[in-house]
Amino acid sequence: MRRVLVLAAAFVLLGLVPAVADTSNAYLDESFADGTEDVFSHGAWGMQPLPAGHSGSGLLSPIPTGQHWGSSGHWNFSEHAMDDPEELWWRYWVKFPSGFYIEPPNRGKLPGVGGLYTYNCLGGRPSTPDEPCFSARMLFSRTYPSFGQPGYPNGPDDKTLIGFYVYHLDSPSNRGDIWTWDPSVATLDHGKWYCVEGHIDLNTPGAHNGVLEGWVDGTAAFAKSDLAFRRSNEADIDIKSFWFDIYYGGTESVVDNEIHFDSLAFGPDRVGCDDDEFFEPPFRDDDGSVFEADIIWLAAAGITQGCNPPTNDRYCPDSGVTRGQMAAFLGRALSLPAAPAGDRFVDDDDSVFEAEIEALAAAGITQGCNPPANDQFCPNRSLTRAEMATFLVRAFGYGPASGDPFTDDDGSIFEPNIESLAAAGVTKGCNPPANSRFCPSSPVTRAEMAAFLHRALG
Repeated sequence: MRRVLVLAAAFVLLGLVPAVADTSNAYLDESFADGTEDVFSHGAWGMQPLPAGHSGSGLLSPIPTGQHWGSSGHWNFSEHAMDDPEELWWRYWVKFPSGFYIEPPNRGKLPGVGGLYTYNCLGGRPSTPDEPCFSARMLFSRTYPSFGQPGYPNGPDDKTLIGFYVYHLDSPSNRGDIWTWDPSVATLDHGKWYCVEGHIDLNTPGAHNGVLEGWVDGTAAFAKSDLAFRRSNEADIDIKSFWFDIYYGGTESVVDNEIHFDSLAFGPDRVGCDDDEFFEPPFRDDDGSVFEADIIWLAAAGITQGCNPPTNDRYCPDSGVTRGQMAAFLGRALSLPAAPAGDRFVDDDDSVFEAEIEALAAAGITQGCNPPANDQFCPNRSLTRAEMATFLVRAFGYGPASGDPFTDDDGSIFEPNIESLAAAGVTKGCNPPANSRFCPSSPVTRAEMAAFLHRALG
């Protein structure tokens, strides 16, 4: 459903729906439940309905083989009885589907904001005194260490880095600046939904105090606060539109690409990521998960609080578990006592989980990660399903098992522990309904962790 709030005129243009994030002052809160028609007020084309979005239906932007354009449209403030603002916060959910492919050294544009009062600030035409403008779209890219120059690695095919593509007064060329976000936060796995937030506050005309910020799933990924979008005599240059622009740059796309979007909202205050109208506590992101009952049990047992403090209304069921996080899960689940004074491992001193890691070692549940020395724990390394089996067997004292329930653990050093875990009913396998495999090398997700602990303790 669609909600448009007109603050200047203090009346509602379209029907209201319940606000689910901090959208009480939002100019637009669009779920695409009514399709993609009439969302954008100017020059909209190329958008298709997406039956399965992040929350309900969404929007699909196709980029066919041999093409650049995906889709484009403007939501002009003036066409909604509003003054063009100088500051805007926005949020949308985005997914690059599995198979999405960027041919090196290409990049592309994603939705952002524009002050396009002329036909500059796009297509290699910068702002000029006679035709002033600015734009701050977002971008998608491979993780190019050297901007895609030949001879350098071009990053994996199954991940996409996002950032900003900005026309501002200090751009070094006639094109926009490419500002990728922090790769540790903004490198998105294909096939997964992410909440992307942006914030722009235009500079005082003539000053270098403009602000541009970005977040992924609530984590800060970019910030600049010394930007110049407007010259001293350009106080009338404001944010004219939210520009829903998808463009594959460089050479044409070599495959049929598409990008998925959902839950677009923007307004004068930060919107946040919550886009589910209704959810069953304690978490809003586990509804419909096959592990939902396990996650609810885990929270009720006090073993987890959530993944987005201080709100903690999300569990992040699809996120991986590190060895440090596993120590915390097990420490809480078993109520392990604090370890005697000492420092068992050399690589956990800066970890927030150091106490839990030391307690795990004191209880004989972990030996380390670098045999034979075993003076390291590797707290930030992803936990595999095979390692999880070993931790649980040691923690709960499961005995040896007979039989060979899985076809993919033969020869693994963890095979005895995997089979013990299966005999205890703590694991069923990883390929239902056959469940003939255990996937020992696959990372453990937070949802799977909940199921393992629920079966072991419940």
